[in-house]
Amino acid sequence: MKKILLIFLISPFFLLSQSNYNLSLLGTYDWNNTEGNDIWGWADMNGNEYALVGLNNGFSVVNVTNPNSPSQEFFISDLNSTWRDVKTYGHYAYVTTEADAGLLIVDLSDMTGNTYYHQTIFNNSNGSNTEFTAAHNIYIDENGVAYIFGASSNAGGSPSDGAIFLDVATNPTDPIYLGEWDDYYIHDGMARGDTMYVGCIYEGEMYVVDVSNKSNPQNLGSTSTPSNFTHNAWVSNNGRYVFTTDEQSDAYVGAYDISDINNIQEVDRIQSNPGSNSIPHNAHVDGNFLITSWYRDGTVVHDITYPNNMVEVANYDSYAGSGDGFDGCWGTYPFLPSGNIISSDINSNNSNNARLLVYSRDFQQASYIDGNVIDLNSTNPITNANIEIVNTLSTINSSTDIYGYYNSGIASIGNFDIIFSAPGYLSDTANANLASGVITTIDMQLEPLVAFNTSGLVVDVNGTGIENANVLIFNNDNSYSVTTDNSGNFSLNNIYEGNYSIIAGHWGYITLCQDYFISSTIPIQTITLLEGYYDDFTFDFGWTVSGGIFSPNDGIWQRGNPEGTSDNGVDYNPEDDVSGDCFENAFVTGLSAGPQTGSRDVDDANTILTSPILDLSIPKTYVLNYNIWFSNGFSWGAPANDSIVVSVSNGATSVVLDIITASSNNLSQWANKSFDLGQYISLNNNVQISVEIADWDILGGHWVEGGFDNFYISNQPISNTENSLTVNTGKTLINIVDYLGRTSFKQFNKNLFYIYNDGSVEKKFYIK
Repeated sequence: MKKILLIFLISPFFLLSQSNYNLSLLGTYDWNNTEGNDIWGWADMNGNEYALVGLNNGFSVVNVTNPNSPSQEFFISDLNSTWRDVKTYGHYAYVTTEADAGLLIVDLSDMTGNTYYHQTIFNNSNGSNTEFTAAHNIYIDENGVAYIFGASSNAGGSPSDGAIFLDVATNPTDPIYLGEWDDYYIHDGMARGDTMYVGCIYEGEMYVVDVSNKSNPQNLGSTSTPSNFTHNAWVSNNGRYVFTTDEQSDAYVGAYDISDINNIQEVDRIQSNPGSNSIPHNAHVDGNFLITSWYRDGTVVHDITYPNNMVEVANYDSYAGSGDGFDGCWGTYPFLPSGNIISSDINSNNSNNARLLVYSRDFQQASYIDGNVIDLNSTNPITNANIEIVNTLSTINSSTDIYGYYNSGIASIGNFDIIFSAPGYLSDTANANLASGVITTIDMQLEPLVAFNTSGLVVDVNGTGIENANVLIFNNDNSYSVTTDNSGNFSLNNIYEGNYSIIAGHWGYITLCQDYFISSTIPIQTITLLEGYYDDFTFDFGWTVSGGIFSPNDGIWQRGNPEGTSDNGVDYNPEDDVSGDCFENAFVTGLSAGPQTGSRDVDDANTILTSPILDLSIPKTYVLNYNIWFSNGFSWGAPANDSIVVSVSNGATSVVLDIITASSNNLSQWANKSFDLGQYISLNNNVQISVEIADWDILGGHWVEGGFDNFYISNQPISNTENSLTVNTGKTLINIVDYLGRTSFKQFNKNLFYIYNDGSVEKKFYIK
């Protein structure tokens, strides 16, 4: 079962790509010329509240007692590092870093910032000791035991890079070495009582360890996490559940039942922004809520009252960009006595300046639903039925398990429609009044649809059947892909009544797309394709790929639905194809872009995309139209100097039409291009178009990504302006037809075709 919660309330203070819901921004504090990292909080005996913030160039303490006007109390300069982590015990703050500065110990009772120590050697009463100069993370439990994670030393020796245990209660400024756990490298973790919960990131597992004997810790159990890159782990207040994050693109927060430590069970997983490739970082349990920093998605709150049914109830996106980059929110701290939540931004709003943000809580417990979905006739459970809570502010979907059971929830209260649907069944809707903290059970019986067979015909404008035409018919529940026979006929078996999208195409014709209702009594209408060359890459019309790259892992041209990547606000792979065409496909370099930017870009060679043969021998104007994408950056050495080149060939001669380089103005966006081919080359019946993209740096120091979509040969340049009916002068418009060759315009579709008295046909982009 998976749940999706997408919130679309737009904050007036940030760009449109950002959102906030049930968290109010009370105040901010910015640092110039440094980026931020982790955050912790502390309150003194008088109730004053402080944010303890790690920065690349040191450690800062900010007074947030008045959340509307945070003010820095002091700053301690330290060795530069991207990684700094902070925890407290008593009135001391303990700061680790990977910059070989040792353990920084700061006395918070002195708000001048002048009382602090650096420690690298830690002794115990038996004379043994350990030394570390750097560590990735730290946690301090309620007993005053500090857990140093991912330690190393530049002074020789091999300290444990798992966990080193230090007693900071006995002597806060000279911690005592107690022991260590060194089975695996630990990235982050926490402890309560005699149990440690850690993320072993390179093992992809969360470990539970008995640390009652610090000199001899014992593993109790472990489990893999959804993306096998376990970053942090936090135990629930009752000790029965552990929540984890994977520091990977499009990863999940996972929930695990550890009541049987020998049989740890995943009970739920959830994403903040599914499909955006955003990366979760640090999660903290605060009562019935899980507060998580989610890099480019900001601060996110889930209700975990029922760990098998986590529901997002609040978020604040503090970063203007989106995608899988390591920008935006690093950490968040929800434990201040006031209840305010403080978060640290690495580089807020595409700047290199760190930012502290203070939020108030406007959220409450979710409203929950659960139930069973069964077949009306057989009473058998329906697996993978979809349940959608309809709300003007969000879209929440869940699905049934193999027993027909589902559970879900929403952050709002009130009266909602709940839509139940499943392939092969008639959808039904229930209405329920949902209340915060209450589970409302809604069972549903769905009526099965009767499958039937249907058929269709694809013809040209003369009514002649088109052989081997591709036909794609689909909706949210079903998809059918067929090819016509030698008379243009096709048939579909076991299709269900409903609304479908129909796409039909063949090389040498204009691809058609149409929404259509299909039933046993309403057959598919004859589909008429106009002659011409058009390809939005819904189908494989025979474009070929060549060049020096032969592995998809190195950015070969591939056809499919693009997967976007970005870095520091710059998009490298497109997230979507060009809008206004029939389907979601395009040609891109490295179709599955991988978890990180540049992981499947063009490397150290070229990749060439070549069209099928074009017969352009009839004397008239032929204008090549297409959309192209090029991104080039991230240089280790020489500046980015790569290119994407579009050429035309007539079989004997090849001519370059278009060159885009790193200095071009249209980087990292779809750009529309038009070229009158007759002005560049002698046209015949053997014309081909090629698109070459290359990484010309043999050291592999650049990111190089490209895309190609919406290929079309017209009699003049094509405008992508929607809602525009422009008729060219000098020709008489004799007819306008939609995709099926009809002149009825009760419903405008994506494209229309203008037919002129000289026989020319133009494709007009109209209403989606």
